[in-house]
Amino acid sequence: MALVPVVNPPIGVEFDEEGEDRDEFHIDKLATDFTETEESIRHNVYPESDDESEGNGRGGAARGGTPIVRGDGIMYKGQRFYNGIAFKECVTDYALATGCNLKQYRYDRDRIGFRCVGAKGKCQWKVYAASLHNESMWRITKYTNTHVCVPNGECEMFKVPVIARLFLDKIREEPDYYMPLKMEQTIMEKWKISATRGQCQAARRKALAWIASEYDTQFERLRDYGAEILEANQGSVVEIDTVKNDAGHDVFKRFYVCFDVLRKTWKKTCRPLIGVDGCFLKEKIKGQLLVALGRDADNAIYPIAWSVVQVENTDNWSWFVNRLKIDLELGDGDGYIMVSDRQKGLIKAVELELPKIEHRKCVRHIYGNLKKTHPDKKQLKKLLWDLAWSYNTRDYEERLERIHAYDSKVYEDVMKTKPKTWCRAFHKIGSYCEDVENNSVESFNNTINKAREKPFVAMLETVRRLAMVRIAKRSAISYSHEGLCTPYVTRFLADEHKAASTCFVSPSTNGAYEVYLGYDKHRVCLNARTCTCMKFQICGIPCEHAYGLMIKKTLVAEDYVCEWFRTAKWRQNYTDGLVPQRGPRFWPSTGGENVYPPPKPDDEKIDKKRKKGVNESPTKKQPKQKKRIMHCGICGAADHNCRYHQKKKNKKNTTQVESSQGCLTQEK
Repeated sequence: MALVPVVNPPIGVEFDEEGEDRDEFHIDKLATDFTETEESIRHNVYPESDDESEGNGRGGAARGGTPIVRGDGIMYKGQRFYNGIAFKECVTDYALATGCNLKQYRYDRDRIGFRCVGAKGKCQWKVYAASLHNESMWRITKYTNTHVCVPNGECEMFKVPVIARLFLDKIREEPDYYMPLKMEQTIMEKWKISATRGQCQAARRKALAWIASEYDTQFERLRDYGAEILEANQGSVVEIDTVKNDAGHDVFKRFYVCFDVLRKTWKKTCRPLIGVDGCFLKEKIKGQLLVALGRDADNAIYPIAWSVVQVENTDNWSWFVNRLKIDLELGDGDGYIMVSDRQKGLIKAVELELPKIEHRKCVRHIYGNLKKTHPDKKQLKKLLWDLAWSYNTRDYEERLERIHAYDSKVYEDVMKTKPKTWCRAFHKIGSYCEDVENNSVESFNNTINKAREKPFVAMLETVRRLAMVRIAKRSAISYSHEGLCTPYVTRFLADEHKAASTCFVSPSTNGAYEVYLGYDKHRVCLNARTCTCMKFQICGIPCEHAYGLMIKKTLVAEDYVCEWFRTAKWRQNYTDGLVPQRGPRFWPSTGGENVYPPPKPDDEKIDKKRKKGVNESPTKKQPKQKKRIMHCGICGAADHNCRYHQKKKNKKNTTQVESSQGCLTQEK
């Protein structure tokens, strides 16, 4: 019974003029009574009703207020369900919880019944549900909860669709792990039910078909997915381009996304550097994933934007670069740097959209092209990279002359690549980035290699989640770091410490010093943070000459590092992150037309594995007789197929029969 608040003081309790209680015993008694009669606050529990005809009770347990948890397999007479499928799921949960051998015996549209066929069909357990004419829901009308059987691992209702539903989420998350053999073992360990290898194999195929259908539906709702991005991360930019086909359907052409948090953070806290590249998609919907990345204060990659196009050409690159130009407010590109490979469509797009940007070409790709023309030149790699790493024009001229002395034809081909566009000596001062290759973007493409094998929307979600988690982890690392500068600076100075410790310093006026290192002599000014070797100005971190001066004067080298590599800037890089998004069930409905996948080309033969360049380290070749490694469709192991398990099973059965016949002969 609910407690009625007391307005007037009870008999025997007196108050003084100030309203204070003079009888503590009665107050304690009232507090105790209130606590004992107070009901605990519960969530997701149906309230009790005085009308017993509602059919919500199932005996003492239900009337006592015990909540019914979906999936526990509990059933009782009068229990209601929204439809017959929900009733079947409840019976399935009961079979999994008890391990009893249940079988469906009634299949009518409005009536379904199950019985236990254990104990050679003598078990009395039975349940029957029907959709009554005067009700819109299903209800259990007959239920005999009496078992005389003992579970033996057999369950006739445990068929392929049931197994497929049980492992649907697991197969979606780890399709390569949950093979038929693993599924069979899991069923026995978790539910003590025996399932055949063939059932698990068929269930896995059915689950994969359901998953593929889900992903196809998600692709059709691509506009709803874009709306979810804009709703969760307000201010972001999502663009979905489609074209009409002959049937009047919207066919996918390209997709672009730039999160507002990423572009604002890049503008405020990152160096004006953008690395761009493209990589192949490997699922049903083929195409190219174009990415744009920046650099944080620890010189690690920072995602900016990404896009999906059908082919890597001038038109699509121009579209992508134009989107970056608008979203990042690049103007004509003056004061910014872009690093990329020498893809012709990209070079043309950058010239049209960002004519004043400093466009650096990746030396690794340049070397790969030169290696194809001059495969027998063993010294080409060292000579080319030494040229790219030149910090000043004097070193550049000397190393270029070495290439000319090595081979005049190699020299001519090197000059055709315009080395001033990829050599450090000609980098603009102020960007504080010494990179001459696009390894950061290549590293990102390798990170999302598994994502590129997923269906379209799942791939986009994986890339977004990777960026979100990366920012969260980097934020924790940056705030736990206690140094003045980032770990990148520590590693940079550690590489220079040995040479810096051998420097000989001669002082001058106005903060200038003359520093000897071997046969070289340079002028260093700590006030201006410059060195005539130009490495200090290009990197933003003291070179070996400046570092040697600081060692002699016992100065802290980190005090002379530019602000882009400070820990405070690093923390600003990762102060704000992406807002988590919801699943497809909760995407907003835009009411737009469905998006259809583009038609597949007839001669489509795209290898899922990336082909290595000429300059990359070769891998160990397989023997000629093992060019193609066979994998089993049941257990996933190599060097055998599903017939191996069948032969093994037949051999085992034959041995058992022979053994039993031998026993009978001995008895006779």
